[in-house]
Amino acid sequence: MCRWYTSIMLDEKKLEEMYRATMENNSMLKSMRRQAFVGGIFKFVWWIVILVVLPYLTWLYLEPYLSTILAQYQTLQEQSGMVSTQAADLQKQIESLGGGIDFQKLLEQFTGGGQ
Repeated sequence: MCRWYTSIMLDEKKLEEMYRATMENNSMLKSMRRQAFVGGIFKFVWWIVILVVLPYLTWLYLEPYLSTILAQYQTLQEQSGMVSTQAADLQKQIESLGGGIDFQKLLEQFTGGGQ
């Protein structure tokens, strides 16, 4: 056998080995890219769930309680406004009846007046 032919055979072996390694490497790279793409989609969906769905579900759960608390607070404010209006009316009536009775001094007299 001639030297040239042996050299070509070795080169063909090397070329076939390099071709096989290149094809294997190419399939691994395609697999990695596919996994990265699918992983990116899952991450996107996960963040949507965390940032949108969970707060929405929390709001749906808490909203009835919050609306009840808000209604009770508004009722309390309305009643406190009526009490202060009635107290002012009572002060006017006492002043008109007593001709100058000081409601604050009368209150201090009945409660002990800071003694």
